[in-house]
Amino acid sequence: MSRPPYRVLRIVLGIFSFLAAAGGLLLIFSGKPLVLRLFLRPPESEVSTLLLIMAKEMGGLILMLSVMLFFAYRDPARNVAIVNAFIVALCVLAITPLLSLYMLDMRQLFSSYLIWVRSLVRLALAALLFYLRPQESVPKQS
Repeated sequence: MSRPPYRVLRIVLGIFSFLAAAGGLLLIFSGKPLVLRLFLRPPESEVSTLLLIMAKEMGGLILMLSVMLFFAYRDPARNVAIVNAFIVALCVLAITPLLSLYMLDMRQLFSSYLIWVRSLVRLALAALLFYLRPQESVPKQS
């Protein structure tokens, strides 16, 4: 019995895996000048050693996500749990900026329009991955 092709899903997972690996490595190996540039030149006193340490820790987590997405890219049918977890993570990441928008005063830093657009794009990507994901099936017992 042949396996159904998941070409589009594999392309999407491969792109996300590559982008996550690049972002994780960038966070791990970045210093204070690069962080100042990435965060659009905040006051230098705001970029503390603790922030740099946490950025490196976050880079490690993003690199771990990249490895999991790479495994799902190689065989989506066997790694449905990773694809499902990525879909749930995208949904959570779509909701949290909206909560921050209303709980914190983020309108000074970002426009509300951009936060809403980013959340809608994340939800659209989650819907696309949900549509493309392999259907879980119970293995037949003989």
